[in-house]
Amino acid sequence: MPSIVRDTAHSGEFAYKLDLIYFERMIIFVLIRDLLIFIAGVFFFEFYLDFKLPEESNLLLFFVAIPIIWATMMQMWTAISYREQKNRVMYWACHLMGVLLLTCSVFLISAVLNSIESSLSTTGNILFHIVGWSAILGIIFYDVVDIVRVDGS
Repeated sequence: MPSIVRDTAHSGEFAYKLDLIYFERMIIFVLIRDLLIFIAGVFFFEFYLDFKLPEESNLLLFFVAIPIIWATMMQMWTAISYREQKNRVMYWACHLMGVLLLTCSVFLISAVLNSIESSLSTTGNILFHIVGWSAILGIIFYDVVDIVRVDGS
């Protein structure tokens, strides 16, 4: 994958500028991709499907299964870095994994928010939505930061 470090063995300044253009485009691509997944996912999962978890008081689901699943997803999200991929197949597999993890995160948060909506006051519902969607926006921010990182820093 291209790097921002100047490659003096090749075309010098030209190669450096091409790498900068590549990274600027990749940052924009990842940001737009993630924001589209976020906006479309919120609309689809939260408002169109209105998916809710089972009505029964299933503490195992809320306090064990969902946290373990989401923690595993976030571990994969932060452990797999675009800049560490050395070939195109793995680089684009990393992008695919990012799309899947972000979509699944939006789904899980939407399902939980829809499920607890009836048990909260209006203020609590608004605050829980702010917390849930702030977590997703934090994931998107991390994705952009990962693209911007240079030379393992």
